[in-house]
Amino acid sequence: MEADIGATSTPGGASEIAASISGRRSDRKVDERDERDERAIVLPLVERARAGDKDAFGLLYRRFHARVFSLARFYLGDGAEDAVAETFTRAWAALPRYKPGRTPFVSWLYGIGRHVVFDELGRRKRTEPRGDVPDRGHDPNNDDNLLLASAMAELPLQQRQVIEMKYLLGMSNPEVSAALGKKIGAVNAQQWRALRSLKKILERT
Repeated sequence: MEADIGATSTPGGASEIAASISGRRSDRKVDERDERDERAIVLPLVERARAGDKDAFGLLYRRFHARVFSLARFYLGDGAEDAVAETFTRAWAALPRYKPGRTPFVSWLYGIGRHVVFDELGRRKRTEPRGDVPDRGHDPNNDDNLLLASAMAELPLQQRQVIEMKYLLGMSNPEVSAALGKKIGAVNAQQWRALRSLKKILERT
């Protein structure tokens, strides 16, 4: 049977973070399929793409688009799709420098996506007039994202990265562990410290 090379499921995003902070949801299960798919599906596609196969890279785009979009939409709202396009454009250009097997492909892609998102946030701060608030109507979901993103900005960098990787990109514990070079137990500890801190920050707002 041919392996499934379709898109992975969309991460829970802000709603899943909020549920975990409130205790309504336990930690996501470690998906062992992620590790199997990395070896059986993702790495062969990466090797083909590194050799210049655009069709293989297109399959990687299809597989990881939802994850990168979740990260971009959380921080950017409007313009998230542009950030996704820029992320994959940079990834294609940088692919010859990616070292397969050293870190999961999604972890490497996360690093590129995060730079794109925060580059765009920095550009917006420099160019948007302070007193000019665009008329977008009232969007409770966007309000929640802004509040949560503001709270996450107060976390230490590594705790914030763990939350982004696990809840916005839907990465498994082994993937986060490989990305940060830490044991899974240390990743779990960072996650729970981050969730406790977020709860305290949000309670005082």
